[in-house]
Amino acid sequence: MEKLYKVLIIILLSWAILSTTGMSYYFYQYIQAETSLVTMEYKLQKYQNVLLKMNDSINALSNTLSSLNQSYHAVIEEYQTVIRHLQDMLNKSVAILVIDYGNGTRDIIKVEFVPGTNDTVFDILTSVAKVKYTYYESVGDVFIECINGVCNRQVNSNSGYYWLFYINFESSSLGAMHAKVVDGDIIIWNYTLVSW
Repeated sequence: MEKLYKVLIIILLSWAILSTTGMSYYFYQYIQAETSLVTMEYKLQKYQNVLLKMNDSINALSNTLSSLNQSYHAVIEEYQTVIRHLQDMLNKSVAILVIDYGNGTRDIIKVEFVPGTNDTVFDILTSVAKVKYTYYESVGDVFIECINGVCNRQVNSNSGYYWLFYINFESSSLGAMHAKVVDGDIIIWNYTLVSW
């Protein structure tokens, strides 16, 4: 019986040693796993912070690019405006407008215009003078009544003072809205006594 106790004690001691060793091993594994988990949580938090900073940087960069894009478009529009202005300057022609009030007083004005845009005798006059006129749809033209406050007036039943125009000292067969002006032309509006 004594042998049996010895064997049982040996088995019991062996079991105690094995179970303690096993528990130590699993406890060590648990500590390792927990340390790895804490390390991973720390790294994950660190990466999240980096990603947040990167997101902020990307948003700031996006805002900067948007601002630069708007600035770029503003510069392009300004450049196009300057180009159009230069083209208009190059395309402009010059005419001389003389307004003769019939009393020795004359206005002589250099007028710039763009051929094909504002190049009629009427356009040239209205660009620099205060004009009162009547438009007649039947002929598609105007009758000038007053220029700078000097108005047509009938003197008697067969004469009166009226505004007549000349291009390069010659009367025109066309009305003021149809008579075209070219670079270097002289347009004369003369307050003239007309008889009929």
